[in-house]
Amino acid sequence: MNPYGPPGSPGGQLPSTSDASRPGVTDNAIELLRQTRPWVRTLSVFAFIASGSMVIGALAMLAFSSASGTKRFPAAVGLIYLPMAALYIYPAIKLWTYGGAIARLEENRSPENLEAALAEQKSFWKFAGIVAIVMAVFYLLFIAATVVVGMLAA
Repeated sequence: MNPYGPPGSPGGQLPSTSDASRPGVTDNAIELLRQTRPWVRTLSVFAFIASGSMVIGALAMLAFSSASGTKRFPAAVGLIYLPMAALYIYPAIKLWTYGGAIARLEENRSPENLEAALAEQKSFWKFAGIVAIVMAVFYLLFIAATVVVGMLAA
């Protein structure tokens, strides 16, 4: 007996909710994923546009800094924009392939396509979570550095 299992389930196993006479994926699951696909594709396109805009901005700043007498600031900002643009590409690709996997799932309703869609979604959210943690650490370090510099300046 599993003490952590839900009440009334033998051995901690959840009762099966799938109907053996209906192989594949349920209509409701496909409909819910179908409704998310336009939003997934929209966010993916926005991420591609943002990444492309950052690359164009970075190249413009680098060109401006080399053409003008001020070389330090715009070039540094341009060099910061390039890795930021690269960070936007991966989630954009994952969202786009997730949308494609949803479309394939709609066509043939196979559990393999559902798994492929969920794998792309998992990859996107894992990446988003890692980026959020890294950004939170950077913010905390920035706040701590600001406090230390403020205390030393006083």
